[in-house]
Amino acid sequence: MKTGGRNVKVMPIALQSQGDLSKNSTVPLYAQLADLIRADITAGKLKRGDIIPTERELGELYGISRITVRGALAILVEDGLIYRIKGKGTIVKQDKLTRQAPGLLGIHEEIRQSGRDPETKLVSFEIVHNPPPEARKTLELQRGDKAMRLEREVYSDTELLGISIAFIPFRIWEKIGIHPKQLGNLSLYRLLGDSGFNLYEAEETIEVITANKKIAKQLDVPKGFPLFYLNRTVYTKEGIPIECGLNILRADKYQFKMHHWRPVNP
Repeated sequence: MKTGGRNVKVMPIALQSQGDLSKNSTVPLYAQLADLIRADITAGKLKRGDIIPTERELGELYGISRITVRGALAILVEDGLIYRIKGKGTIVKQDKLTRQAPGLLGIHEEIRQSGRDPETKLVSFEIVHNPPPEARKTLELQRGDKAMRLEREVYSDTELLGISIAFIPFRIWEKIGIHPKQLGNLSLYRLLGDSGFNLYEAEETIEVITANKKIAKQLDVPKGFPLFYLNRTVYTKEGIPIECGLNILRADKYQFKMHHWRPVNP
């Protein structure tokens, strides 16, 4: 099966034997089945992104009703070990990518820092003669100034994490001297740095939005699915705005971790 445009392993339905469930036990059958699947996840036999058998397959394998299977899966959903997507199946939940704040990292660097493998796929690129107001304002573009718009899909360990859209002043992109198709799986921030634009600081707002029909299709989630919307403006040390980044990330695969402290009054 596929999810997010990538191949996903399906757990062999013969992984556990029917004899592992005891109908004479005082433990309900649905709780026994939940324990078996939980043990496989804990032992690493089932990894994040794996699709487990359907309710019908599990029922036939263990000789139990679909209602019993549904009860077991409900426990695992509540425990945060699996999630269910209509039309896709029941999937072992992926650990969320955690953003440690503060820190100015590109999405490639965030993923790699977490010990995972990043990958980006170019969706579209275009020279925009009339950038959206938020990009025009933050990039301090004047009338007639153009911007390069890059849209890429972002993957973490082959799992689709979100969409990254970058607006860069065209006068800056010309100095980079690379065609967007040559970006491949390169870090945009590293590319800017290698081209002499040293990124120094950024301002960012974070909102929670829900997926509209178009975004839901792109991210392979239901309409209304919760998403993080990150609007970031990156500056050089000289205070020149160099990128307006609009990132849309799946809330089930991304989270923030912040350390706060309270000033001590003298």
